[in-house]
Amino acid sequence: MPVDTIKTRLQSSTTSSNDIWRNVKLLSLYRGLPVALVFSVPALSVYLSCYEASKQVLDSKYHIQRHSVWSHLVSGCAAEVAAGLLFTPMEVMKNRLQTQPGCNSSISLAASIIKSEGIRGFYKGYWMGLVVFVPHSMAYFVSYEKMKQWCMKNNNDASRYMLCSSVAGVTSILVSTPLDIVKTRWQISAAEHGHQFRQGPISIAKHMLFKEGQGALTRGLWARIAWGIPTTAISMTIFEVLKDNKSKIMHSLAF
Repeated sequence: MPVDTIKTRLQSSTTSSNDIWRNVKLLSLYRGLPVALVFSVPALSVYLSCYEASKQVLDSKYHIQRHSVWSHLVSGCAAEVAAGLLFTPMEVMKNRLQTQPGCNSSISLAASIIKSEGIRGFYKGYWMGLVVFVPHSMAYFVSYEKMKQWCMKNNNDASRYMLCSSVAGVTSILVSTPLDIVKTRWQISAAEHGHQFRQGPISIAKHMLFKEGQGALTRGLWARIAWGIPTTAISMTIFEVLKDNKSKIMHSLAF
């Protein structure tokens, strides 16, 4: 969680990264943790379940083989569209808690969003999130499935799942980081400290390119990798191990 907070603050800052570390309190790096705990598991469950279900539908109804690139691309897209309905409210609240001084209560923030913006406030940046994470998911699953084909070879070892997921994670993060910065800034724009981002995603992107320089496009990249790789590798490895042992688990539960 602290690494994710640092990543968000780096992405939302238009000044030197050194300013991020001034007056930083340890507990402030854990802002947004309750929100992440509430939303992460359901959102990730929808994401992975939808991916697997989409591959099955494409194979059975449209005769697109499960191991084809097209299956991975379309299924990754479908998974992101569905899971975004849970990921977006999480990101909106988490980003504001992580960047807004004096904002510590998730419940107070949720009430404030409903009062000032309505339910739509929780989905601010949903479409921008799809612009970011649909390419991210496509790049991830194509890389991940290809890595599995090369590395696994009937050896379903957990460490190999982690390796495949890590390589795919780095690839997808490199693809999506510039757009993720724009999304983060747009999602916090309704907050008092985000007033400079209220002109919209296109204006934010132009400001990054012409006022902040090329370095703005990779702001928070290393923090995003440090946060994203362990999270993705662990979750995917658990998912794959459970899937590999599905019959054994179901058999043990039956008795």
